[in-house]
Amino acid sequence: MTPTQKILFFFILLFFSSSLALADRAGPVQSPVSYRQISFNGEMLAQEIAQTTGLALNPILCMSALGAYHYFSVPERGRADLPWYVLPQFWGPLAILLGMIFLKDTFGAAFPKLLKSPLDAVEILFEKNTSALIALSVLISSVQQGQFQQLEHLGQRAHDFLFPVALAAGSAEAAVHSGLDVFLMSLTSVTAIMIFIVVWVLSQAFNVLILLCPFSLGDAMLSAAKSLLVVLIIALSGTYAGAFLAVLVIALALYLFPKTLRLVVFGTIMSHDLVFYKLLQSREGSLPTDGVRCFSSCYLGPVPPLTFGKLALNNGVLHFSYRSFLFFTRKTINTGIVPADCEVLRGILSPVLVMQEDGGQVQLFRVRPKFYRESQQVAELLGVKWTDEAVIVKRLSGAVQWCLGVLRKAPRLDVPSVSV
Repeated sequence: MTPTQKILFFFILLFFSSSLALADRAGPVQSPVSYRQISFNGEMLAQEIAQTTGLALNPILCMSALGAYHYFSVPERGRADLPWYVLPQFWGPLAILLGMIFLKDTFGAAFPKLLKSPLDAVEILFEKNTSALIALSVLISSVQQGQFQQLEHLGQRAHDFLFPVALAAGSAEAAVHSGLDVFLMSLTSVTAIMIFIVVWVLSQAFNVLILLCPFSLGDAMLSAAKSLLVVLIIALSGTYAGAFLAVLVIALALYLFPKTLRLVVFGTIMSHDLVFYKLLQSREGSLPTDGVRCFSSCYLGPVPPLTFGKLALNNGVLHFSYRSFLFFTRKTINTGIVPADCEVLRGILSPVLVMQEDGGQVQLFRVRPKFYRESQQVAELLGVKWTDEAVIVKRLSGAVQWCLGVLRKAPRLDVPSVSV
């Protein structure tokens, strides 16, 4: 388990393991402190978990559906006191946007992928990221207004179990109670936010797979499967079945977090280039002379696939430099790959660097789409052969093979050395 997974695992397990066990213990916790006098309710906890998971998986769908449900379930005389995210002024426009996305996904299946991919890139770059920020503010507001009482209650039980103290009566006790209330509220917010982040990264990675799918019909099927999962979680909200399904999604998101995070970075950069350099017909990216920005497509020693970095030719061998998590110390890998063994293909969305090995073709790197029309110059800069696949079937075949390579274990190449 990576350090990132360990940190996330610590915060999430704080509530889903030790705290749940405390709820079934016989007798009260050995502490006189009872900050909010909230009784444990498994159905309410299941609802909180399911709603947080569904909100992260599809923010637009959940904010509009849950907002409308809460608004119409409240008597008309009490609607004036509802929070802002339950009012029609908020979820109404979201419902309209949701309908437009549904129409795009439904009728977009009839259009070729080359025409539909820029629209998918716009959705990933703007709608998905913006809706996630709005959903995160809704989640924080819900916690602050006490709608996640069960998560806060479990935090209280865990705190009492780990730090049992005897408090003196009077103002000192009240001050401690107030401080602990703030601490529990903050802990609940942090836990809910971290659950939201790991699940949203998984959801966004799924959106990137939809973008990379070379067939429009496959896009529609993947999008429908994701929406069905969200509807199922929300429909079962408040039941143990819904909580179990939500916890399964959270566990999967935590396990795949390092890989899905790289896929999200990849999809965001790809979407940016598709929108600004293909859809908006911006000027082509100026090709630098010291290397080409690209993503690895296989294991290069310790470097996993979808690592963003710069590929350059140095002393007749290709070198790849990158930063861990995009901001740590820069490292350079001597890949040991000789340019004569490689070639650059134009590809469907962006140029790819491949190498012939054992009668087959291994994809090594995928260049940013901003250099799509400069693929020949990319090949000249790296000293490799350039091939323009004139036959669209061959380019589609390469795109399918790359998508399948994202899902299965990528090949591993031994590298001579890694330097900092």
